[in-house]
Amino acid sequence: MPQITQAAAYPEWTLDNNGAKIPVFQSSGLDQNEVTRAVIVLPGKPRDCWNYWNIMNNALNKATYQNTSVSRSQISIMAPCFWTEVDVQAGAAKPDVLVWGETTWISGHENVGPSGISNYSSYQALDALIAYYMDRSTYPNLNTVVLAGHSAGAQMTQRYAGMRATPADDDRLHFWIANPGSLMWLSEDRPIPNATCSDFDDYKYGLQSGYPAYAGDRKRKSITDSYNKRLINYAWGTADNGDGDTRCQAETQGPTHYTRGQNFVSMINSTFGWPSNATVDWIEGVSHDNVGMMESAEGLYKLFSYQKADFIVEVPVSNSTTTSSSHKSSSTSKSKHSNASSDAKLTLAHYYCRMLPAVLAFVTLLSSLTI
Repeated sequence: MPQITQAAAYPEWTLDNNGAKIPVFQSSGLDQNEVTRAVIVLPGKPRDCWNYWNIMNNALNKATYQNTSVSRSQISIMAPCFWTEVDVQAGAAKPDVLVWGETTWISGHENVGPSGISNYSSYQALDALIAYYMDRSTYPNLNTVVLAGHSAGAQMTQRYAGMRATPADDDRLHFWIANPGSLMWLSEDRPIPNATCSDFDDYKYGLQSGYPAYAGDRKRKSITDSYNKRLINYAWGTADNGDGDTRCQAETQGPTHYTRGQNFVSMINSTFGWPSNATVDWIEGVSHDNVGMMESAEGLYKLFSYQKADFIVEVPVSNSTTTSSSHKSSSTSKSKHSNASSDAKLTLAHYYCRMLPAVLAFVTLLSSLTI
């Protein structure tokens, strides 16, 4: 594992009492009593956890420069590593750390090594890392944990948000999902038909069947109910026009990352009604760029400052033309391409809350003047 400035490298971070371990990078030199926010950032498909720790740390540097209310001493960044058999063959993985299949760590499936530990889901590892930060005896003043992912990391974050059980303190857990290549679709419909793609609604692309063992006996309604109660911040770059996942299951969701995002947001809005605790940011002009997404104004705010959903979201609707079918939705509409800052209408309450500091400062100034 490479050495990183301002981070401690842990080649064998213990997850439980049975010896399950994974490598992680974590912010170093922090007083745990001062930490109020933790950001767990997941890697991309290359499993480059060290790179994502650096990217998130650079984003934090930018946030502290632009906003004096964001303090490095109060934010801990962790980047877990999910090694695969390729990493074992390359000599990167220590003999006793958990290992998964090439991409099965993204979807929460069980480990394939080491031989002494079996049936360990990558989502169990996320459970353990979140529980570590949620422990009041370790971080007594922590009020927010953000699980953040871009691309493959966003795929993992989005699916985990649905599969995770809901402990009592999960109101402190946020999800930041940016430019996923495909999504776990919540409804049975798809925006683009494909009669030859018979398993389009199976997990990891849908919720018909094929769940990982981690999900237990949960079914679609249980998963969608808990998913739509999560505090989720979605983000898509409006220039992310790559197709990413070219499997037929992904292509039923849309032709590109961006259109899949539009279609997914429209599906939630039309099927469930937009959840009051979810937001969407359309990052103008950004493509499939992890730095561009995290260092956008919206990204910095959601990752390092945001506490609750305070926007009414105008949902962009896909411009895909569809007709009625059990395999697709039944609407035809034009898409709106815009930044969330212009798409979102502030509620009056939020408007006054934003204006209050300026009003108080003005009153204080007047009171200090002498006539």
